[in-house]
Amino acid sequence: MKGLSRLPQEAPPPWRPPPLDGLVPIPTYLDAPITPVANLRGVDLEREPVRVEVVGSGHWTLLVFLSADCTGCLPIWEALADPAGSGLAKNEVVVAVTRDPGTDDPEVLRSLVPTGATVVMSDDAWSAYRVQGAPFFALIDGRADAPSTVATEGVAWAVEQIAADVARARGRT
Repeated sequence: MKGLSRLPQEAPPPWRPPPLDGLVPIPTYLDAPITPVANLRGVDLEREPVRVEVVGSGHWTLLVFLSADCTGCLPIWEALADPAGSGLAKNEVVVAVTRDPGTDDPEVLRSLVPTGATVVMSDDAWSAYRVQGAPFFALIDGRADAPSTVATEGVAWAVEQIAADVARARGRT
């Protein structure tokens, strides 16, 4: 092309790492003990006291921490209608854990909770399992032949992801 000329090529500036001022570390709890297992105490949707035993229960328990105003929780709420059929769980006991009635409205929750699903409203459970926000899950190994432990836990971004994490933790991959 006429009229175009090449500019002299300049050396690129030396690489420097980006500034890290103001960044906040992501909590990993790598320097802390594993999440302790705690039985659940709270209320049901009728505000009646309820307790769910997970320590030494003799079975695996999948806790799903959900909220009434969490859009990402909707597929998980739906999966609670048939945990095995949805792939959420095979033979684990599944318990939905919400915040106390002062935070999560039981009336709204009633419209989300499928018939037969177990729900515990408990801020104490959220604290005990170090849950920062919904959706989150924790798989508890409560078999009687060993001390109860949290086998896996994490942010729940899809029903399939929870199922895969549970299968991996249980050696079903």
